[in-house]
Parts: sequence; C-alpha cells; structure tokens
Amino acid sequence: MPAGRSGRFKHREHGIALLVVLWACTLLAILLGGFATLAHTEATQTRYLATRAQLRYLAEAGVMRAVAEITTKNGGRWVGDGRPYGMSIDGQQVDVRIVDDLGKIDINAADPAVLKNLFIAAGLDPVAASTLADNVRESRDPSGAFNREEGTQRYAQAGLTQGPRYSQFNMPDEIQSVLGMTPTLYRKIAPVLTVWSHRQTPAAAFAPTLALAALPGMDTASATRFISLRGSLNTRMPLPALPNGMPMGPTRGGTVRTIVASASSPDGTISRVSATIRLEHLPGRPSYSVLRWQEDAVE
Repeated sequence: MPAGRSGRFKHREHGIALLVVLWACTLLAILLGGFATLAHTEATQTRYLATRAQLRYLAEAGVMRAVAEITTKNGGRWVGDGRPYGMSIDGQQVDVRIVDDLGKIDINAADPAVLKNLFIAAGLDPVAASTLADNVRESRDPSGAFNREEGTQRYAQAGLTQGPRYSQFNMPDEIQSVLGMTPTLYRKIAPVLTVWSHRQTPAAAFAPTLALAALPGMDTASATRFISLRGSLNTRMPLPALPNGMPMGPTRGGTVRTIVASASSPDGTISRVSATIRLEHLPGRPSYSVLRWQEDAVE
C-alpha cells in the first residue's frame, strides 16, 4: 500500500478512536449526572421522611398534653370550644385545639333542617342540600329497609355499588357512602361531624363556626361573630345569648372530646393528628378510651 494512502487510513482510525472516546466520556458524564441526581433525590426524600416522622411525634405529644389537661380532676384549663392552644416542644411549635363533641353535628341524631343548613353553609345550593339531608336521614333509618330495592336502584343509577345502609353510622366518615356526598364537601364538614353527642342540634357553647351556622336563623357571618365574642370571654364568665334567640344548651362539657394537634416545620411541612377520646371516671383516678385516631387528619 502506498505510504500516502496508509497515512490517510491511520488518520481516519485515529479520528474514529477519538469519536469513540468522546462518546464514552459523554455517556459517562450522563451516567454520573444521573447518579448524582438520584443521590440528591434520595437525600431529599430521606430528610422529608425524617421531618415528617419528627413532626408526627410532636403532634402526638400535643395530643397527650391535651389529654393530660382534660383528664385532671378539676377538668383542666383547656376549654373544648375549638380555641387554639400553642406549645413549644424542643423549639418546635405545636398547635392544639379541643372540641367537645356536644358542639358537633351528630349525623345519627341531627334534625334534617340542621343537616340541610350545614350543607348549605359548606357550599351546596338549597335544593342539593335538601336532597342530601334526606339521603342521610334515609341511610341512618333502620325502619326504611323495606325500601331497600328502590334505594339500591337509585344508588346504582348514580354509579354506586351499594345502596343506603339503613342503620346508624358507626363513625363520622361513613357519611361518605351516602348518595350525593362528594370528597370536597366531606373535607369541609368532617371537622364538625360526630356520632357520639346524640343531640339533634349542636351545643352552642362548644360548636365550631360551621356547626353554629347550621342552626336555624344562623349563618356563617353571625356564627363567626358569636365565636369571636365567646373566645374573648373568661371561661368563668357567662356566655352571650345566641343571635337567633335559641337557648344556649349545655355549657358543661360532655364525655367525648376531639383533640387536633398540628406540628409544622420552617419549610411548611405539617403533620396533624386527631384523636377522639371518651372520658371515663374510674374509682380514684380519671381515665379515658380512644374512640378514633387519625393521622394527617383534616382540621
């Protein structure tokens, strides 16, 4: 082979080798970048999970502090009307609220008009609210079971696999099975629902805003003003009259309380724990039992 042609072949081989090296370097850089990104993502996830775990334990500590308050012999200093109580644990802020379930709306016992007003206050139009209130009443009524076939058909037409339960609700979240209840609506009303008060109307001394707005002659604005005034009073002072003229109802706390504790980090991560407890008075010492425990619960 002539010397000139041989030189050209060698030059071409050198060029191909250089391209291969460049491609290999590029591929290696991509792989290293991917590994670096993966390592960074895993580190971020680990920090997030560690923060979540820490916040959850702080929220649980907030629940236990509230339990200690409300199980003392004198009833404790913390009132069950939803007012916030702040506490610091290891430099982290924990916010605690206690709501006596007498102030919530019992989905097994509530007057249909109260249910309708609740759904309206939560954003439903009056017609849809009235229909949903009727569906709740139907679902909780054991005597309506003779209409089971008709009820099942209505639910099936709406795409639901089961009809009305025709029995009382065991837990507040079971209302989600009622025809017409949506996830968005449930998230709004969940904090004011109970199955443990056995009252037709919520007790105004403890009721949150949405529960108060469900009372006849009340709305969100009047409920907000009443709660603001209620919270400004000393716990030993008499409560103001309701704007709608209704009796105040019981002002002494019941045996079931719901505690919601929230712990937050500087980056905005929040962990929330909700515990519903029943107070029990055993000989010689106060005690309690847990009726429901929820992590990452709604406020």
